[in-house]
Parts: sequence; C-alpha cells; structure tokens
Amino acid sequence: MAQDQTPDKEQVLIARNNETGQTGAVAGLNEDGTPIMKDAKTASLGDLVKFNIRQNPIEAFLSNFMRQCKNPSLFGFFKADAETFDKVGPVMAEMLKDPEANKDLLAPAKVELPSQEESKKESRYKAIDPDKVDWEELGTRWGIDRKSLDESGDLREMLYNRKSGLVTVTPTLFGEKYTLAARLSFRTDPDGSVKVVPHFICRQPRLDEEFKGMTFTDEDKANLRNTGNLGRIADLVDSTTGEKVPSFVSIDRYTNEIVSVPVKDVYVRDTIGQTKLTIQEVEELKSGKALPPKRISGKNGKEYTVTLQISADRRDVEFVPKGAKKQKQSQSQDGAPKVKTNTWLTKEGTLKHLSQWDHIPLTEQQQKDYESGGVAVLTNRVDKKGNPCTLYLWYNPDKQKAEAIPNDPRQGKTIAPSNESRVQTAVNNEGKTNEATKGVKEPLEKGQTAPKDSKQKKQSKGRKM
Repeated sequence: MAQDQTPDKEQVLIARNNETGQTGAVAGLNEDGTPIMKDAKTASLGDLVKFNIRQNPIEAFLSNFMRQCKNPSLFGFFKADAETFDKVGPVMAEMLKDPEANKDLLAPAKVELPSQEESKKESRYKAIDPDKVDWEELGTRWGIDRKSLDESGDLREMLYNRKSGLVTVTPTLFGEKYTLAARLSFRTDPDGSVKVVPHFICRQPRLDEEFKGMTFTDEDKANLRNTGNLGRIADLVDSTTGEKVPSFVSIDRYTNEIVSVPVKDVYVRDTIGQTKLTIQEVEELKSGKALPPKRISGKNGKEYTVTLQISADRRDVEFVPKGAKKQKQSQSQDGAPKVKTNTWLTKEGTLKHLSQWDHIPLTEQQQKDYESGGVAVLTNRVDKKGNPCTLYLWYNPDKQKAEAIPNDPRQGKTIAPSNESRVQTAVNNEGKTNEATKGVKEPLEKGQTAPKDSKQKKQSKGRKM
C-alpha cells in the first residue's frame, strides 16, 4: 500500500467505523462531525473529498473532525491515491473488514489522528513570557515602556509573535537621538532572552530583489501590489538549514516590508465569524489563493461580503482590503441618474462607527472624539518621508467625508493653528518651506519648525510657504 508522495498528487480518505465495521470513502462531514461515507466500490470520485499532499488539508479535515466528533477514536482513516481509487479503494475496503489481519499491508496508508490537544490549537504561537523581556533596556534603547504598549493593545499582539501597530520609537544612534515610526515584534534568542525587533517603514516593497532564494515573477509582483499577498505557496530557503520551506508571502501594508511564514505554522480554522467554510475552501486558502467574494456573518451577527486569503503578516486568514466586489447602485426605473450615497453617515444622519484610519486602529478615545462630531487627534501617524507627525481626523461637512489633516479644524481657517506637525507636513508632503526652514534638504522631524543644526542653516534657499 505504498503511496505516491508527488507534491501535487491528489488523495482521498477511506474511513472505518471501528465499532460497526462499516467502511467507506469520505465525502464530507455530517453535522455531528462524523464522516459522510460512500461505498468505496460504487462511489464517484467527483463526490469524494480530495486532498493535495503538500497543502495538507487532511490536517484541517481531521482537526475539524477531532473538534466536532464526540468519540473520534471510533473511526480509523486510511488514504488512497485518487487516480487509482477505482481499483485500490474496493481492495482497501475489503482489507479493512479485518484490519488486524491486514495490519502490515494497511500500515503505510494509515492516517494518524491528531491528539485532542493538537486539535484545539489556534492560529497563534505559545505566548511569550512578558517577564523575560528586558523592559529597562527597551525603554533606554527604543523609548518604549510596557505600560504604553499594554494600554494600546500592542503588547498582546507582540506576546503572541505578531507585530504591534505603528508606534513612535526614539533610538539613540552614534550619540544622537532619532524619532522614527516602526512596528515592533519580539524575538526569542536561543538563550531564552527576548529582544525587540523594529520594522521600519520602507518607501516601497523591494519586489525586484531576490527574497530568500526566490525571484518574483511579473504575476507575483502584480498579486503583491494588488492584494498584499503572493497568491501561491513559495519554496523559500531557510537561512539556517539551507532547506526549502513551503511558505506564504505577503507585504506588511504598514511598513512595505516583505514577510513570510512557513505553511506548517499557519492553522486555518473552518469557521470565520459564524460562517462555516467547506473543506474545498480551506484547501484553497491553504494553497495561498484568495476565495471569491463570500458572504460572511460576523460574531456580531452582521453580514459582510469579503475576500478571504491567508496573510503571512497576520499569520492568519484576513479580509483582503478592497478585495470584495463593490455592489452596483441600482438606477431608478424612470432613468434618473444614480444618487451617490454618503457612506460616512447612517440613515439617521449620524456618523458611522470608525475603528481605524488608513489601516491603523483608532483608540477608544479617538473613536469617541470622531463619532461625537468632534476632532480626533492622531499622534502616531507618518508623513510621506516616513517621519512621525500629528494629524486631525474629523468629518468635513463641506466635502461630506472624513479626512485627516495637519491643521486643527477647530481653530478656524484664519487663525494659525498651534499644531506641531503643520510645518513638518507642509515641508515633507508638499515640498514647501517657511522662512526658517527654506532650503533644508532633509525631511523635518516631528515638531521641527527651524533648522536643527548649523549644517541645515547653511543650505541654500527654498520656496516660500
């Protein structure tokens, strides 16, 4: 019963009820988690669940089975090549009538069930012990303290081997302190110590450079630019062992960094919100592909049309930004032009809930400030040069949309705003200067309104703001 291990070879499962002796080819799962079994002699291959060896959705199927079935030890599973199933399936079914007598022949085809503990694991790693973090060193070197990370929710993400949101760090390099925007993650070294790894903002992803032994094709580049995900499994070279590791590849949408995660380290659940995925959909996700726009019922009961795909950055299934097809607005029967709906307001005319801006989560206070019709102060933003700055988020009734601007709108159009980032944003984003900073070639830092040193003072004249 030797099995062909060709990566793209399709296989099917044959199950045996150890109590009744019933055998059959697996066609899916019943509501109680037990396998739907078809007669191996008469079953049509098209009705059976087929698996790709390298993508290993067998693991997802059995994990779902282990979670749902009240008595998983009641069943035994064996795999057979799909292309020879019509011949091998009936023979295997006959052998399973007396599995003990045919034990040696069936051994190569037997599928070991995951343990109950393994079947309960989530798409996250074991949490890092926060007491192993050198918080004093973190504060001295990066200007970040535990309390601020905890209050923002970033610490929890980092403890589960994920990245923080964009934060402001103040490293001291060559005796000079810098203010930069970065995402942070923890790295556990072989000696057990935990270090902070900063992920700084890049102007654009380096798609023309080799990445862990692979070169991106034109199609790869298009996928990464359009969805942020590669759309397939890539064999990447492990820098330690030199082995090729099947991996997911994505772009960090906050920093433009190219990131990857081994396929084996991503656990794909069969439920998104309150919506069950089919085994075929789980298989598509594990192959790196995006599912067609799908109607999903969230945990809050609301329904969304989204595109699902695995993100190497999140190490989980994500809703691909702008991936779902936009529903076309219906035109009135009398041929009148379509009326553009204000998507920022509810039917009652109040502001809709806003949980993030430009893919960065808003704090509870920022959400309250905005939704009350006021102004939310966003202190953790960056300008086009990648330097931290402050923006003001509000609903502009004239433009009928929300916008984040460098000037505080509460101070009026004729009053010069007392905003530390106004000059910085005008210089870095719009190419302007004021009298004090004209000709300064380097991007201004947060709060900078004048040349910071003698070198900048000597630079040539610039355009007046």
